[in-house]
Amino acid sequence: MTMLKNHWYVACTGSELTARPLGRTVCNDPIALFRTQSGRAHALLDLCPHRKAPLSMGLVDGETLRCVYHGMAFAGDGQCTHIPSQDIIPPRACVRCFPVQERYGLVWIWPGDPALADASLLPERPWLEQTDWNRDVVQHFPVKAHYALMGDNLLDLSHVAFLHASSIGFNPNLLEHDPLQTLVDGHAVTNERVFVNTSQAPAHRAWHEFPGPVTRVQRSTWTPPANVTVLVRNEDGAQQVDMRADHFITPETEGSHHYFIVVSRNFRTQDPALSAQLDRDTRAVHQEDVEIAEAQQRMNERFPDVRSMALKADKAVTASHRILALLEQQEAGQA
Repeated sequence: MTMLKNHWYVACTGSELTARPLGRTVCNDPIALFRTQSGRAHALLDLCPHRKAPLSMGLVDGETLRCVYHGMAFAGDGQCTHIPSQDIIPPRACVRCFPVQERYGLVWIWPGDPALADASLLPERPWLEQTDWNRDVVQHFPVKAHYALMGDNLLDLSHVAFLHASSIGFNPNLLEHDPLQTLVDGHAVTNERVFVNTSQAPAHRAWHEFPGPVTRVQRSTWTPPANVTVLVRNEDGAQQVDMRADHFITPETEGSHHYFIVVSRNFRTQDPALSAQLDRDTRAVHQEDVEIAEAQQRMNERFPDVRSMALKADKAVTASHRILALLEQQEAGQA
């Protein structure tokens, strides 16, 4: 699978943009991200046109990013505004800029054709902006694996019973009569399992314990190029407790990606101790996902001619691959 460029991708969290610029690679492009004095986030190609010094090594100076090597200053649109050693600014003194949006506490960039960067195409996650939801937990993992491996992992949650057995896992015997339902709606693919009259996972019980058995809903929805929302719901006749993990996967290179997660909840929303616990617990779970994806990547590189075998539970994964292939064809036709 190639990397789709005409999409919004998370480049960093808003808190990562401090007084210093940040260097990060997105879809094979080295990018310098910075926040100016007015508070606006910008993204430029991480390459000074003078002698190719990385602009991410420079300094934010008011509304500009100043190269550390010879002091050339660039505005957020990539135009050079000052050269200390001369008065004339040549036409070539400019840098490619990338469209930027900041939402949900995340900084999004559009690495493709800027003319196609429609702000309305940003993924909609209304719960991340609702005051009755807590979204304190924000995580980032650099992953040495192709971005699609993480998307596949999150869309097929049957692995939770095994890979995450000691934390959020469930009784694997429940998969003998798997209640999996798969829905493909346009470019969205959803997998859902509903387990009735079951015990809570150990981690869920620690976060919010029910007095008896619960109905557990486990739903993952994938949208291209690599965004997955996982809903875990525990409920009985008296209460419904929801936790969502929004996974935003950003290709770095053909063999690596950035993995961002925002964990939100509708219970104990004013409890910072629970937020800290959730961060620890979910970080351990996500680290297990990182480790298996990186292991798969190593095997893919060692055995490039061995084709993966599909199972019944892979219906949604197969559908997402078809959608990605179609979008790749469409983007290639636009180039």
